[in-house]
Amino acid sequence: MAMPPSQSIRSESEMVPELRPVMPVDLFRAVMKGDREVLTRRLGLQAVEQTETRVTIDDSHSAPEEINTDKKTVQSELQCATRIGDTILHLLIIEGHNELALMVFKRDMSLLKARNNMSETPLYCAAKVGNEKVIENLIQSDRLIVKDALQEGNKNGDTALHIAARHGHKDIGRMLMNLDQEAAYKVNDKMESPLYMAIIERYSQVVQTMLEVDPSLACTPFSDGMFPIHHSARMGNQYLVKEFFETYPNDVELRDSLGRNLFHIAAEENNLIVFSCVFEDASFREKIERMITTTNYEGDTPFHIAARKGHREIMRAIWEYYQDADTVTNKKGWTPFEVSTFQVVETIENIYDDDISKYVKTEGNKFTRRWFEDVMVPLLDSEDRWERTQVVGLGSVLITTVTFAAAFTIPGGYNEDHGTPILGRKYMFRAFILANTLAFIQGSISLFSLLMTAINDDYNSAIPLATISFLLALSSMIVSFGLGLYVTLTPVCHPIAVLILVISLFFGSPPGGHSIAFIQTTLIRRSNRRAMNYQGYVSFVVSFLIIFFLAFL
Repeated sequence: MAMPPSQSIRSESEMVPELRPVMPVDLFRAVMKGDREVLTRRLGLQAVEQTETRVTIDDSHSAPEEINTDKKTVQSELQCATRIGDTILHLLIIEGHNELALMVFKRDMSLLKARNNMSETPLYCAAKVGNEKVIENLIQSDRLIVKDALQEGNKNGDTALHIAARHGHKDIGRMLMNLDQEAAYKVNDKMESPLYMAIIERYSQVVQTMLEVDPSLACTPFSDGMFPIHHSARMGNQYLVKEFFETYPNDVELRDSLGRNLFHIAAEENNLIVFSCVFEDASFREKIERMITTTNYEGDTPFHIAARKGHREIMRAIWEYYQDADTVTNKKGWTPFEVSTFQVVETIENIYDDDISKYVKTEGNKFTRRWFEDVMVPLLDSEDRWERTQVVGLGSVLITTVTFAAAFTIPGGYNEDHGTPILGRKYMFRAFILANTLAFIQGSISLFSLLMTAINDDYNSAIPLATISFLLALSSMIVSFGLGLYVTLTPVCHPIAVLILVISLFFGSPPGGHSIAFIQTTLIRRSNRRAMNYQGYVSFVVSFLIIFFLAFL
């Protein structure tokens, strides 16, 4: 069982670091350098046993008084700290002066629980920087003191085991759990346990190490009601999921507080790799089929969830593994296929009820390969939407910027006497101005459509308009480019001017642009990397020869 919330709550007095004398500069420098001679003399690290023996043997009253004075000075320096609250033990551990750190610890063991301004103890800092050796030495010196210090958390409630798990220090985690297994159940202020942190940070070896020390952690729920295998599936960590299947086969069917198993969660997060790694193990087929048809408390199987969210690849993987999963109905009496038909009709613009009806007449109310390959398309999630919007928006901005500049830096320049365009009476010049203006207007419409998308959040209507406007603006800009060069080059090189105009008109027209895009896409799909490199070299050489041949005309 997870620790109750009360164990993660700390009083204000525990949070406030102790007020300590400021560490002298020379002592600070000696600590940072690990100067053993200075620290031994200032802190009396090797004179402890001698002083105690002298007090016991000497019967005079003056000697103990002098020794007590020395002890007060030594104790004052032992308890001093920097401006940020780090004690001598903090600094020695952080800098890796492990032998001196152990000597200071033996001189004053209370320093192991001393807090700096971040409420971090020396043990916490040792786990943070991965100082495995000093932790081992401290445990060998006094296990009970170190075990007690392990319960101390920083300002966020993180203990030394929390920070070791967060930074992937598996050996330190093993030592601390062997020292106190209950520390693995302690949660911080966010109700996060060390095992939860290791899973979230994707440190699979730390998770495996913690489960080796305490296997019961695998079947212990976190504060959100989910088990370790559920969060591993949510993060798409195939290695941990497979480890759970092989090491804890009786725990893989665990369900969280919502009745979900790991397949439900993987289907929600669209983590296909979780299904793939589990489906590879044929020895668990019966168990896997049972998990696929398991319903959560809302009555949905993992197949229903994947269908509702439009996760096509996961749906196909489930269907190919166990086709009978499509016969399971949820609380509304719907099969995954019926859920998928609603998803397709509601979210895909180019698919209508007639297309679904035609499919049902030929294939029936069931999934086939045709459904996944021809009918269904994955949902355009928010990330894809944002990327598409960025591409269209950036392209529209560039087009409007270029066309705006071209309107005032026209080909041929201006007449100095009248300020009018020199080539203003040319037919092709007027065509250039019209094409440039059209490109600027269409680019502005595209930007305006994206602005309306941000304001109204109406993606389905605004994004297509912005895309069409962007494509029209791009075509107009290509045509205006060709017209501008034609007007400029005609007086000096008419053949090249005509060729550039023809090429620009072809690429600027929708049929020409679409045909080139289709040819390039086909070549990419049918060619391997070596063939694509070969075609690239050939294209470069041919283009180079054509350019220089035309230049000599």
